[in-house]
Amino acid sequence: MKHAKYAVIPAAALLAVLTGCSTGGASGENSDGLTTLTVGISPFQDTYLPIIGEEKGWFEEAGLDVELKSLAWNSVMPAVISGDVDLAINNTTGVVGVANADPDVVYAYGLNPFTEGSALMIRPDGGLETVDELDKTAADHEEARTQAIEALAGKTIVTTLSTDMGKQINDALASVGMSESDVTFVDMDPDAGLAAFLSGTGDAYLGGVPQRAKALEEGMLVGLSGPDLAAPPINGIVTKRAFVEDDQDALLAFINVMHRIIRYCDAETDACGTTITDRLNEETAAGLTLDGFKSYWQNIELYAGNAQQASDMILADDGVAFWKTTWDSDNSYLVDTDAIPAEVPAADNFLMQSVWDAYVAEYGADETDY
Repeated sequence: MKHAKYAVIPAAALLAVLTGCSTGGASGENSDGLTTLTVGISPFQDTYLPIIGEEKGWFEEAGLDVELKSLAWNSVMPAVISGDVDLAINNTTGVVGVANADPDVVYAYGLNPFTEGSALMIRPDGGLETVDELDKTAADHEEARTQAIEALAGKTIVTTLSTDMGKQINDALASVGMSESDVTFVDMDPDAGLAAFLSGTGDAYLGGVPQRAKALEEGMLVGLSGPDLAAPPINGIVTKRAFVEDDQDALLAFINVMHRIIRYCDAETDACGTTITDRLNEETAAGLTLDGFKSYWQNIELYAGNAQQASDMILADDGVAFWKTTWDSDNSYLVDTDAIPAEVPAADNFLMQSVWDAYVAEYGADETDY
């Protein structure tokens, strides 16, 4: 997978995008009467899921003519802002990161909490202990977690700052009363950072899923992961407000196919994983195997197969990835690091509840077949 995945877009780059931006909405029709949609996806094993709908013909069955546009993760939000895509797969951090510059960008619907994806890797002989090891002697898991984070004081951490990776480790430090000044950061691209870490730089490393897998292969250990670090990123559908208002039927149809894809992948994980890994490895150097895909699926990240599951995971205040916790965390990190000038109000830019209500009215909450 990605780097859990969002890099803040520099203000100058956003300004360049906004000078020619589109208000979005009003997608057209092709000669067969299908609603045309351009959808931004990025080359990771989860955000490539729409290719299943493309290959199965499910978008056409839903009345959609979908063009999938593969974009680097940092290019997704500029493409949404400019109108180069009608919607895209991204996360809450992406919306919070740009909404001050373009308030019309909204988070429409969550599909995929990255619950256990983030992992702080440590060396087996580096003087740090995993939270699992500390669990054996601590009074409870929270004490073990605190001990694992406090042990980072004075250590060097290799990661990619101003991204969800940097956000995850900074949130973890803040949760025990520490700050970035208590550690030394080496700020590098995930692949370069991993190479540096494996060559001896730093005491700990936080990157994406492919980097984690490689580090494990090289004998490194998972020190902390998932919620032990911070609130999980929530991948889903981002778009412009006008698209939600003017093209709701198309939006709901796209969501319907995405839930269908997830149910298919639940039932036919080998076939789904083969399609995704073959395409991913054709287009990138990920080297993801089918076994790797299967080990990640519904494990280190979760996927909602229907609207009820999406609600239980994301909208419910006791959900595994309650959206408000992640949204507030996004705001806190991005404001504190001066990446954005002010917090982004959820009432204006998080539209999942209203979109979910419309979806359930149209398709129901408990779809089961694919």
